[in-house]
Amino acid sequence: MNTEYLKGFLLTSLGVLVLSFDALLIRLIQVESFSLLFWRGLLMSLMVALWCRYRYPGKPLFYSDWANIRSTLLFSMSSILFVSAIHHTSVANVLVIISAQPLFAAIIARLFIGERSAPITWIAIAISMLGIGWVMKDSWSSPNLTGDLMAFFCGIMLAAKFVNDRSVKHRDMTPSLISAGLLVSLISFFNASPLALSGADWGWMLLLCVIVVPIAFVLITLGPTRISAAEVGMLMLLETACGPLLVWLFINEEPSSAALQGGALVILTLLIHGYIRWQK
Repeated sequence: MNTEYLKGFLLTSLGVLVLSFDALLIRLIQVESFSLLFWRGLLMSLMVALWCRYRYPGKPLFYSDWANIRSTLLFSMSSILFVSAIHHTSVANVLVIISAQPLFAAIIARLFIGERSAPITWIAIAISMLGIGWVMKDSWSSPNLTGDLMAFFCGIMLAAKFVNDRSVKHRDMTPSLISAGLLVSLISFFNASPLALSGADWGWMLLLCVIVVPIAFVLITLGPTRISAAEVGMLMLLETACGPLLVWLFINEEPSSAALQGGALVILTLLIHGYIRWQK
C-alpha cells in the first residue's frame, strides 16, 4: 500500500476520533454560542500557531493567497454554524446531517474544479438526501429546524473547505486554521460575554479549545494532502457514529428514532458507495 496514502488515512482517522468529543464538550459548557466561539477560535489559533512554529520554523503563519483566504472563510463559517447548530437541535441530528458532506464535496468539486464523479456517487447523493430529509422530518414545524438547517449549511462549508484544500494538495493548509480561528473569535467578540464562564466550564473549555479542536483539525487538515476530499469526508462518518454515542452515555441525550433511521440510511449508503469505489 502507498505509504503516503496510509499516513493520510491514519492521520485523518485519528483526527476524527478526537473530534468525536467536540459535541459532548460543547453540551457540557453552560454558556451561549458566541462566548464559546470566542474562546474556541482564539485558543485554537494560539495552539495551531505554536504547532506551525514548531513544525515549520522560519515560515510565515499567515498567507494572503486565494486558496488560504477561501480555506479561512469556509472553516470560519463551518465552525460558527456547527456550534450554533449544537445549541439549537440534537447532537445526533447535527452529526447525521453533516455526515453527508462527502457527497456535497462531490457536487462542489464537479462545479468548481471540474472533477467528475461516477454515476454511483450521484445515486448515493440522492439516497443520502432522502436520509437527511427523514432526519429533518419532525423539525419543519419545531424550533429544531433552525439547528438542522445550520448543520446542513455547515456540511456544505466543510465540504467546500476539503475540496479547496485538495485543489492545492502540494501545500499544507494548516496555517489557514490560525487565521480562521482569529476570524471566528473576532466575529463572536461583539456578541459574546467571554468572562461569563464559571467553575467547571473553564475546565471543559480548555479541554475543548486547547486539546480537542486544535489536534483534531490539524490532523484532518493534513488528510487531503494525501487522500481525496471525498475519502476525508467518508472518514468523518466516525464522528457521526461516535459523537451521539458519547453524548448519550455521558449526558443521556437519546437520539430520536428519525435520527437513528435516517442516520443508518446515510451511513450505510456512504459505506456501500465507498466500498464500490474502492473495488473499482
